[in-house]
Amino acid sequence: MMRKLKYIFSCLAIVSSLIVITSCEEDALAEVNINEISAEAVFQGSPVSITGENFSEVQFVFVGNIQVDFTLEENTISFTVPDEAPVGMTTITLAMTENRRATYMFEVVLKPSPVITSFDAYVPVGSDLVIKGSSLDNETSVTVDGITATIVSVSDSELTVTVPSGVNEAAAIEFEITTTYGTASPSTAFYARESEVANSDLEASGDGVPFADWELLNAGDGAITAITDGYGGSRSMRVVPAGGNPWDRQVASTGVPLNFNEQYTIVMWAKGEAAGAQMRVSVSQYDGNGADYFYGETKELSTNWEQYTWTFTVSNDLPTHRVVLDMGMGTVPIQLDQIGLVPGTIGAAGPAELMPNGDFETDLTGWTALNGAADISTAEAYCGSQSMTATGAGGNPWDTQIATDPLPLEEGTDYEIGFWAKAAGPDGVFRISMSQYDGNGSDFFYGPDIDVTENWTYYAFVVNAAAVPSGEYRLLFDMGATTQTFFVDGVSIKEYVAPASLYANGGFEDGLTGWESLNGTHEVSTAESYSGSQSLTATGAGGNPWDTQIASDPVVLTVDQDYKISFWAKAAGPDGVFRISMSQYDGNGADFFYSRDLDIPEDWTYFSFVTTAQATASGDHRLLFDMGATTQTFFVDDVSVVEYDGCE
Repeated sequence: MMRKLKYIFSCLAIVSSLIVITSCEEDALAEVNINEISAEAVFQGSPVSITGENFSEVQFVFVGNIQVDFTLEENTISFTVPDEAPVGMTTITLAMTENRRATYMFEVVLKPSPVITSFDAYVPVGSDLVIKGSSLDNETSVTVDGITATIVSVSDSELTVTVPSGVNEAAAIEFEITTTYGTASPSTAFYARESEVANSDLEASGDGVPFADWELLNAGDGAITAITDGYGGSRSMRVVPAGGNPWDRQVASTGVPLNFNEQYTIVMWAKGEAAGAQMRVSVSQYDGNGADYFYGETKELSTNWEQYTWTFTVSNDLPTHRVVLDMGMGTVPIQLDQIGLVPGTIGAAGPAELMPNGDFETDLTGWTALNGAADISTAEAYCGSQSMTATGAGGNPWDTQIATDPLPLEEGTDYEIGFWAKAAGPDGVFRISMSQYDGNGSDFFYGPDIDVTENWTYYAFVVNAAAVPSGEYRLLFDMGATTQTFFVDGVSIKEYVAPASLYANGGFEDGLTGWESLNGTHEVSTAESYSGSQSLTATGAGGNPWDTQIASDPVVLTVDQDYKISFWAKAAGPDGVFRISMSQYDGNGADFFYSRDLDIPEDWTYFSFVTTAQATASGDHRLLFDMGATTQTFFVDDVSVVEYDGCE
């Protein structure tokens, strides 16, 4: 009897002076047990299942310290091991009420994502592209420039595919490997072309020389070496210039036969280790008897890896021809890789286009009229056969407003926004903005009011992507300020990278080399620069624009080819105005381009224009800065002139 009374009193609960007798067996919490796992070792990102008892009690599942979503079917819990789960022995934890836990140890194995370590950079259509790496053989498929490629052979460390027809053969393209465990694309360029020179990727070393099939003609004392952390982390060439003539530091390919009177392009990827690096190429090697028939223009190298090309026609019928790299000028070290010699031409490479349907050839796909109406015009187009058209409401800028779908921009990155526009009549004004107003500060950029002309005109802005509470980046055309009708085409958004220029020393890191002061005084400023450590500075004469005038050295441009001129500028104070022009006035019509008068702000601002090169009596083309209209002091940096195709 005493034992029975002790048991009863142990089950009494006293609440507010009331005695409630409950059954201990009914309140006992079910014990959760893990009995079995589908695999004791599981790849990151792979599914796994556990079976056990009383899983209906489970509220949360953790892999290590990472909470994961799970499904429950009877007494089986299924979930996916997170990609970020630490490799090694890890605990699965089931969490229940009353701070109850059930655990199980298993091994997380590094996910065998495909990795590319090397590949042939130049392989023509129909030939085999050999890719080396790891984890390449897991239900593998490959596309080249978006086209499915036939797999010839595949193992864990080597994959061979045939370059398919239909790929772009005129520019650098990309291939992608897809396996069960992920995708991989190369971090360096690939060309569906055959290179005439051997060892383009510089991976092979020669007998007593750092690079097989490349001869060091003027190497200096250890000035030309191989580095292992170059282009894409691969083996590349590093050159320390001689601070003298171009040929004072020189490397030449093994001679190869070329077809007389046919066109070839030398293409490579290069960078300067600081601003001001320069180089050129030549063909063929100088021998005092006229073998050297081509000297390419000197190019100033970006501090980022970029593609550089020189196109020439074989004008000397030699048994073999050598590509010669002339790198003796200046003092800034150069890195280069993937040196190819291909028949024909290679288009410019650059940042990826982020604006789908910027030419409106698929109507308004990817665009939304937020206020007012937008339509497609087939009567007006700069690119293709269509453009976007809208008519302003004659009120607020946003009363007629067209926005892109969200764009894949990254916070803190600079982007260049470019587009072509025209108005149906006079006095048309609109602006662009980014991102869409939401009342929380997502609208971080408003462009200036643009006086839109009645002819197709190119406009460009560089914008830094600020943090947006909405998490979405959208480009907007705010067209409501007037009642004019507008047409827009060729909208482009790319990461901004200062381009290499056809004109030397656009960053003025080498003083005024490559520039001639025609009127007034021009100097180099070390106190102001957009990039690097120097800029051009001049103070206007307060008279005619040409009273303070500086010109680039002459460069031969291709007549009827479009060129994009860009630069950064700022003024020391208010009301500064200047213009640019091309080419130098000679009384015979050589001056074929004059920009509008540019209001130069007191902050570094990006300017860009597109012009078509016209014939000049001399055959040369010079870029001029006409700064004489006011007495303001100006600073100019990162001047660039490059070939342009707004509809590429």
